[in-house]
Amino acid sequence: MGTKRIVIVGGGAGGLALASKLGRKLGLKSKADILLIDRSPIHIWKPKLHEVAVGAIDQSIEGLLYRDHGLKNGYRYQRGSLEALDPDAKTIQLSALYNERQELLMGPRTIEYDYLVLALGGVSNSFNTPGAESHCIFLDNLQNAEQFHRQLLDGLMLLDETQSRLSIGIVGAGATGVELAAELHHVVESVREFGYQNISKQHLDIHLIEAAPKILPQLPDRVSGRAQAVLDKIGIHLHLGVQVKEVTKEGFTTQDGNLIRADIRVWAAGVKGPNVFSDLSKLPITPRNQVEVDACMRVKGHTDIYALGDCAQLILADGKPVPPRAQAASQMAETLYHNILNRLAGQAEAPFEYRDYGSLVSLSRFSAVGNLMGNLRRGDFFIEGHVARFMYLSLYHRHLSSLFGWFSALVYRLAQKLLRWQRPKLKLH
Repeated sequence: MGTKRIVIVGGGAGGLALASKLGRKLGLKSKADILLIDRSPIHIWKPKLHEVAVGAIDQSIEGLLYRDHGLKNGYRYQRGSLEALDPDAKTIQLSALYNERQELLMGPRTIEYDYLVLALGGVSNSFNTPGAESHCIFLDNLQNAEQFHRQLLDGLMLLDETQSRLSIGIVGAGATGVELAAELHHVVESVREFGYQNISKQHLDIHLIEAAPKILPQLPDRVSGRAQAVLDKIGIHLHLGVQVKEVTKEGFTTQDGNLIRADIRVWAAGVKGPNVFSDLSKLPITPRNQVEVDACMRVKGHTDIYALGDCAQLILADGKPVPPRAQAASQMAETLYHNILNRLAGQAEAPFEYRDYGSLVSLSRFSAVGNLMGNLRRGDFFIEGHVARFMYLSLYHRHLSSLFGWFSALVYRLAQKLLRWQRPKLKLH
């Protein structure tokens, strides 16, 4: 039969965790060829992208190099973006690769697979709002986070010189929008320590725009209410129950005709599958650009193709889809890891069972809020402050443990802290 090739497209939380575990179990022992494909050479845990965007963390410290990590964990890494998929020939095609000067580095490439896992994650959904694609930053990946960071640094430099005002508008008051708003306020309070003597929080206007009547609309009222109180206290401008009609260079035009001015514009509303899925005509793609999978995460009609995370639509027993959360992607990766091992051993695959452990939202240094669910007690209970912050950080360590193992994750986290201790608290370059 030969060595099976398992190709994983997408190095986010779910895809990288799966590649790491399969690599350690099979790749290091040459029992399978594990290939991970991602368009970026660096992995950043997606819930931390807003911290990269404002400079609260440095990707050179927090980032994980796929190639180096793969050598130590039994998988191969190849840089590229999915362009086409032929399930009959069992091949995928990667698009041409260019450098920063748009010079061709490598032409399109064809990759063969025995088993394929689609783990490309999701992107923000503009809902076809005019101007959103061309005038907003979609905080979905590392490249966009870096783009926001460059615009923020340019804005701070001008602000320090002119003492005018800088306005930042964020559409979508889910976890990403709320966390970004809080982190931005913290950064403006901190930049005086780094030579920006003419900047204070009075020079920054942060607008958070949400179509629902409350922030964090998917979370319990007590969680969203407490988070809203913190944002109100630190001076974030909340626009609730407001729909954006159009985006221009000046800002956001609302349905009632008002203009919310914004020098930097971020779109963080809604989730849909990656744009490339629109071109995969041989797969069952939903109107939200997700691929339909069965209970075992097999793409419907294709037993050798799997999908997990935000790019997949898996309908649970209660008729609801698996929610687009990091914890869901992590759980799906764990189940798929065991299913692939079972399949290689000729054993039955198990259906995915989602367990909601609650949600946690970081409000920078000001607070953290959330609700926990599970085996601690019946129902869910509210937490905030230092306890919530500790639980939020523990989620990151759980992610690292899936990539390295528990002991190595502890060592890795300690090394990160030592490096951060030697460097400035903000990345201002």
